[in-house]
Formats: sequence, structure tokens, C-alpha cells
Amino acid sequence: MALNVAPVRDTKWLTLEVCRQFQRGTCSRSDEECKFAHPPKSCQVENGRVIACFDSLKGRCTRENCKYLHPPTHLKTQLEINGRNNLIQQKTAAAMLAQQMQFMFPGTPLQSVACKNFAQDTCSDCFLYPT
Repeated sequence: MALNVAPVRDTKWLTLEVCRQFQRGTCSRSDEECKFAHPPKSCQVENGRVIACFDSLKGRCTRENCKYLHPPTHLKTQLEINGRNNLIQQKTAAAMLAQQMQFMFPGTPLQSVACKNFAQDTCSDCFLYPT
């Protein structure tokens, strides 16, 4: 019996807090100056937070009215840092789980479902090595 260890896609690192003053229409800062998100009306805002467009972070979003935020440069940089940290946490958790599974089920081979390029740290969709 082989055990599958599949990574879970976590999008929490893609969320940004929306500027409260912007929501009230009173923020005097531009998108580039404010440390909080200023989402357009097409973006979904839930509980004062908005999800950034993963494709836009990679420079490849082609949606006309994207429901996700296309963040300005300074917020994009912060999201890339968040993404790298999240990836490190995922790899650490997967390694710990694999170690625990080997202890619980000795002799059982583990099958990873992760992207082969991810395992080699060359995946163009991961933020550990941004393109």
C-alpha cells in the first residue's frame, strides 16, 4: 500500500487588507503610496480583505475584468515574500508528515503528487525562485 502525499494549495498568503479610508472614500494616498489595498469595484472584498491575482503576480493575467486584485509594485513585493515563506512552510510540513508517516507505517513507500519541477525547485509557478 502506497501513501499519497499531495500538497494543498493555500491562498491565504495572497490576501491583502483593504484600506479602510479607501472604503469610506477618504484615503488621500494613491494606490502606490498606501500600504493597504485599493481594489477596483470588480474585485471581491470579504471581511475587509481582498485576494490578489496569482496570474498578475507572474505577469500573465489576461482576464478583462479580473475579480482579483492586480496589486501595485510595493504590495506585489510583499506578496512575493509571503509566497516564498508559505512555500518554505509547505515543504517543511510535507517533510515532517513524510517522516511521521514512515514512522507510523514502516516500509510503506510514499508517493509524492507534487509537481516534478517543484521538487527540483525549478517550477515557474512557485515563488521560491521567481522568474
